[in-house]
Amino acid sequence: MARPTRVAAEDIEQAAVNLVRANGLSALTARGVADALGVSTQPVYSSWGSMDALRERVDERVRAFIQTYLAQPEPGAPPMLSLGLRTVRLAKEEPHLFDLAAAWMRHQIAGPPPPPIIAALRADPRLATVSIERLTQVNALMWIFTQGLAAMVRDGSPVTTLDIARIHLSTAGDAIIAHVASLPDP
Repeated sequence: MARPTRVAAEDIEQAAVNLVRANGLSALTARGVADALGVSTQPVYSSWGSMDALRERVDERVRAFIQTYLAQPEPGAPPMLSLGLRTVRLAKEEPHLFDLAAAWMRHQIAGPPPPPIIAALRADPRLATVSIERLTQVNALMWIFTQGLAAMVRDGSPVTTLDIARIHLSTAGDAIIAHVASLPDP
């Protein structure tokens, strides 16, 4: 059977996103995308000009997916617990995207949290009036704990279900918030 000669740029983009979701960012090559579509590499380059252009678009799509995924509320969970539980779900359901999200966040963890995280933190009355420096500290500590727990889920830990993750995240979150909220502002 002859290979198709015409492939839409959108189909190439979607194949590239699917490849990253299934196999991680290292799988995003012209040959990998072409093989997924059953074509030569020529349509990949003719549609996108370069792999850098396709990688940039895939990065945008993956980031948007992750942000939307993490923003979905978990039933019965306050905002920060919901974010932690969604992170654990991401690790279980989309392990390669979880790895990408974790890598992106490692580069941002020292800075102030983004506005949606600040709003979620401020939803806890104990953090309603603390300084941005303290919110940054709470966010960093909670992120570190959540990432470790999510990595255990990603790696198939048999003792970490979503229900157990909820208990661990709640316990750690309460301890972190109580500790940081008790400190004097810098």
